[in-house]
Amino acid sequence: MGELPLTSLSLAVFLALTTVGTVAAQTPAMPQIAPVPPSGRLPLGSALRHGTEYVDLDRFGYVEEEYYMVGLAPAITAAGEQLFDAPYVTRLLIRKPRDPGRFNGTVVMEPFSWMGERGAGWILSRDYLMRRGYAFVGYTLSVNRPANDPKTLDWDPEPRNLNLDFMRHYDYKRYAPLGSYYDSDRFRRGNGPDQYPPQSLGIAAQLALLLKSNLEQGPAPGLDVKRIYVNTWAINGQLWLDYLDQGRHQQWRMPDGRPLIDAYMTGHVVYGDLGGEVLRVPRQMPEDAPFVTVYSQTEVVHDARQAIALPADTDHPKLRYYEITGMPHLRLADQGTDGAEPHPADGDKRNDPQCQTLYDEPVETVVSAILDGMDRWVREGTPMPKAARVRREGASVARDPQTGNLLGGVRPPWIKVPSATYLTDQETGCGSAFDTKVPYSARQLKALYGSYANYASRFDNAKQQAIKEGYLLPEDAVRVKAVALPEDF
Repeated sequence: MGELPLTSLSLAVFLALTTVGTVAAQTPAMPQIAPVPPSGRLPLGSALRHGTEYVDLDRFGYVEEEYYMVGLAPAITAAGEQLFDAPYVTRLLIRKPRDPGRFNGTVVMEPFSWMGERGAGWILSRDYLMRRGYAFVGYTLSVNRPANDPKTLDWDPEPRNLNLDFMRHYDYKRYAPLGSYYDSDRFRRGNGPDQYPPQSLGIAAQLALLLKSNLEQGPAPGLDVKRIYVNTWAINGQLWLDYLDQGRHQQWRMPDGRPLIDAYMTGHVVYGDLGGEVLRVPRQMPEDAPFVTVYSQTEVVHDARQAIALPADTDHPKLRYYEITGMPHLRLADQGTDGAEPHPADGDKRNDPQCQTLYDEPVETVVSAILDGMDRWVREGTPMPKAARVRREGASVARDPQTGNLLGGVRPPWIKVPSATYLTDQETGCGSAFDTKVPYSARQLKALYGSYANYASRFDNAKQQAIKEGYLLPEDAVRVKAVALPEDF
């Protein structure tokens, strides 16, 4: 599998059609790759470009590379019907240790968000991944802008940073060749067009095969890839529920029978929310891979209001649900290129006390601890901790009458020892993707804690408790700081 001199979509499609051969039954077709030629700009989603995904890769001993990926992948309906194979051209962005000796054997893969090619899973776990020697691969799942984009039919105004059109506007030379099949009339989800490209599942399987095959001319030469984990957040998390629900984990395997993907983690997504069937557990759960879902408060409140019961955690199959209290659905740090969400206090909410203050506590520390627990479940067979569910109260969630915060669930230190009431937009009506909190007054803080010293001491104890519970790694404890300041008292 050598370098492909891709210069246009037509050439890439020709290569896909002429180089992908017959493969063994139940093993996906092997895609082709080629390094993306320099265009004079950094890639979308690059960790080298100052923005939400930036990190000093040199400090961690990491490198970043971008490749085109070309192949034939099946077009599959939302109901799981596999209709035909079609060519595609996409791109992948890989970050890996410069020294192969630092690689821990695991690649975490994530499709970039529709909006700004954002890697939310990377943003929420990058320090952990590089400390522990993981490799990370983000990849594009997108289409040309349809006449009526099903993702944004009820959005006003429509975002500018969507679809392949946005990518080409950002860097035409780099992204002009990209393309995948889409037909909104023939591929439906619920009562409308399917928001997800029909080839999404096949492209994901082929990427996992490529990474796990350890090809000399693959994207990770010299790295012995043993495991592939999924870590996908927001709307693209639905792809993995579909993948598992349709039995693709069992159907598509390595040539020796091993799974292509060894663990699945999704977050900030309510499956079926975009017109699909409301499921919380795939009907064809794997026996050889964990399926982990992480809810922010937004998803918790949504399911409570819709009276959707969450499943019990089980070890056989390996299923975990985590409801993280004090976790917003979106933070400023989570936006992609050209992302511009309105602040809740804008417009007619500027005087609403519930809409003034965003919460932006370091939830990446909780996510990293959960990801670490999933890794140990795969490598060592140590089951992940089971967390209590957030308590329901009728068709909503139960809140502590003293603190105003949710009862139950995973409780980070800023909820165990709070200095504010954490709310969701569904409850406040602030009209934003960002959630807000209402800080306590000095009088409330003194009534709860007496003094700042007592508050700070209790907050430190809460951090130690979170470490014991498995929701904070010891090396991340320094990043979790008391939210209230002495002057707030």
